[in-house]
Amino acid sequence: MRLFYYRFVLDICFGSCLFPSLLYLFLYVNFPETFEPYRNLIVTLSLPWSNLAAARSIVALSITTDRVLAAYFPIAYRTGKFVMSMWIILTVSVGFGLSEELVLFEFCGYELNVPVGCRVLGCAVNRCFYRFWTLHKTTIFLTLAILSILLSIRLLLWFNDKNATKNSQITKANRLALLDTVVVLIFDFSPSLLGSLSMTASFFSFEVVGPYIGVCKATGCAIEAIIVSTFLISRKPKQLKKIIVGKASMSTKNTFSVHTK
Repeated sequence: MRLFYYRFVLDICFGSCLFPSLLYLFLYVNFPETFEPYRNLIVTLSLPWSNLAAARSIVALSITTDRVLAAYFPIAYRTGKFVMSMWIILTVSVGFGLSEELVLFEFCGYELNVPVGCRVLGCAVNRCFYRFWTLHKTTIFLTLAILSILLSIRLLLWFNDKNATKNSQITKANRLALLDTVVVLIFDFSPSLLGSLSMTASFFSFEVVGPYIGVCKATGCAIEAIIVSTFLISRKPKQLKKIIVGKASMSTKNTFSVHTK
């Protein structure tokens, strides 16, 4: 469950980094002559939220993988054979996000010079980095889709098995992981896929429909925040109720023992 909290923090940071980029794009579209000389800001303002989006994808993959292992290998999972350190996941996600700068400027040899008329990150970077960006997005999201299908099948068989013991806490975590994956695939993978088609289909180009990738990612973050918040809010009253009931039963026993004496 701690990964969901970390994902929630990443969503907040992602929205905070995306806002300046969208604000600059809005001003650039409405006042092109004023902001044309500062078009290199497209890369400067877009890379932070792109880094966070890459880190979020690793966390989403870790959450879904954790749930699949728990569903298919429950005994080994409970004994801790598949437990991975939280710090390792955090380090890998942050490192993967920051690797975009390394690939862009070192491996792809990019020089900061945004073409005239370009208004989004897709046309501001070179083809080498764009292929890398498309490849790692496709790989991660296809893996997410396959793991989600496996988790859905396991949960379907589990719910139809009347003899199976169901832990409500684990069931909620699995449902939350599935909802999280669906949101990622719809609001993250689909816009990225359409963005990769913009090279061949002008209808999906950023100049025609605007920065739909950033907007869709922000929408997905908002939906995920609502889902996670709803889950956490519904979880706390039950825990508080158990504590109150436990204390009440203890006080009742103590009172009964006093009267008996």
